[in-house]
Amino acid sequence: MSSGKRIIIYKSKSGLKDGLLTYFYVWQGEKPPENIDSMTPLLKDVQPWINHIWWSNPAPGVPSEFFAVKWSGFLYVPYTGTYRFYVTTDDGSRLWIDDALIIDAWKDQAPTTYISEPLNIDAGYHRLKYWFYNRYAFAEVVLGWIPPYGSVGVIPKEYFKHVDSNKVKFRGLTEDYLIKVLYRGEEKSCIPKVRECEVEVGLEKVPIKAKIVIIDRSSGSIIYEAPDEVELWGGDELEVLVGIVKAS
Repeated sequence: MSSGKRIIIYKSKSGLKDGLLTYFYVWQGEKPPENIDSMTPLLKDVQPWINHIWWSNPAPGVPSEFFAVKWSGFLYVPYTGTYRFYVTTDDGSRLWIDDALIIDAWKDQAPTTYISEPLNIDAGYHRLKYWFYNRYAFAEVVLGWIPPYGSVGVIPKEYFKHVDSNKVKFRGLTEDYLIKVLYRGEEKSCIPKVRECEVEVGLEKVPIKAKIVIIDRSSGSIIYEAPDEVELWGGDELEVLVGIVKAS
């Protein structure tokens, strides 16, 4: 009678969290900031959606004038189809979906609504980035959509998600094993210590579709190779269970 090892992997914790990462900045000068991504944030927060009227300070410690905000994360699109997005903004707004700038309203203005061109979008998660700046007290910023089905209006809170880690954690194996994560021609690996290890995935790349391979370090043999790619987000935690299968 011979025996072999059976591996079971399951996700015990998802790194995908509710809301959008929100960064507040201050600026000065005649012209609004041209690259918020290069600025140092004054405050980091998580907000459930983009639907605000600020008569004074937008957040504790942030002034009511000459401030800027960046929201970043993921928008869940429930149906494949043609969507249009709109913003209502005072003062300026820029909106990106999947790294494409679809609304550019970067100027001082009273509350004004802008509507994007029609976009054909597949169901699922899409990367979102939104810049906003305000010059003088009173600010308004709203993000809505015109979906192929359902109601026109402010995008509801349940459709916004974010991740705040660039690591995927594996638990359950000893240092006798090597775990490999293969995706987009790249390979990340880790050796467990105290029955856990982590691999780094770029925040700009998640979610990734990856194959997981486990190698016995003593023999160099592959003891597990996932039959299909799995979707991984930064912050995910996966449990690895090893069992013995006896065969006659």
